[in-house]
Amino acid sequence: MTDDQAHGPYDEGAYDSARRVRPRSFDQRFALFDSLDKHFTNVWLNYTGRLFARDQLDLRTRLLVLTAQYTMTGNQAALADTLQAGLDEDVDPRELLEVILQCYVYGAESPVSDAAEMFARVMEDAGRLDEVRQRSLPVDASTRDRSLEEERKTWSSSDADDPRLPDLLSRYGWTGISTGLRLRPGHHLNLVATLDAIDPEFLSLWLATTYEGMYSRGVLDDRTRLLCVVGGCLAVGETHQSRRHMRGALRRGATPRELLEVVFQSCAIAGHPHLMPMAIDDIVMLLDELGRLHEIVGEESIDQVRRIATARAERRHGIAELSTQV
Repeated sequence: MTDDQAHGPYDEGAYDSARRVRPRSFDQRFALFDSLDKHFTNVWLNYTGRLFARDQLDLRTRLLVLTAQYTMTGNQAALADTLQAGLDEDVDPRELLEVILQCYVYGAESPVSDAAEMFARVMEDAGRLDEVRQRSLPVDASTRDRSLEEERKTWSSSDADDPRLPDLLSRYGWTGISTGLRLRPGHHLNLVATLDAIDPEFLSLWLATTYEGMYSRGVLDDRTRLLCVVGGCLAVGETHQSRRHMRGALRRGATPRELLEVVFQSCAIAGHPHLMPMAIDDIVMLLDELGRLHEIVGEESIDQVRRIATARAERRHGIAELSTQV
């Protein structure tokens, strides 16, 4: 098929961009849509191609977020496409694998196992599976070369001075608690104390698995990892955890525009009903709380956007309260 035949009456830039992100499946999908309804093909192509070409996220981050989203939703064909695109764009295969493994925290074993199998097949087809295996992390990867003295410097003063902290550190160790204090200052210690009162055995397992085991692996920088967590949560319609990790992503260096782009990308993956306008409102109210709303909204529109987002959130909260009484 020649380029002219492939593009037909469609936008060449959108075509090339969509194909770049979906190298394995795009041609077949395009041909199917084009044979059935050219108007829909044009709408779909422009939306997909132009969305994935936007520069609010660099292509590496966009592909890593997509990897998280397709892992969480269990879309194996789309995951294979994304992994291939990652290889084509020179994304480190260990980073692609790390995104899949990090989904264990919120997706649990089944989707991660399925995604890992697909990852192994794609890497084997590309002749890179041995490379990935040779770079496997050692068993003690998340605890070695760490210093309590150095990590104390990353804790907020309120956490470091909290009278509950010494006892919790002595009973549960510092490696999991320290990671949480770095990532969620002012909140992590309260959750640890709550779980300590409810079920100390589970708390020990949770700290060892999530904060010591997964969040301390160091393969991905925190900014990228947290953007992937936000995208993965949004892909399955989980807005409570996405809100929490939006704050963490901003704290670790993500920009408001990057967060907004993850939301927009999620709309293409999971559909608009779960995410528009709820996730947009979450970002607006979070940025307003942090005094950063001007980074995505012009000063002349801030009051209007604030009122609209707040009113919608209050309306949803009222509906939720009513539903618990029915």
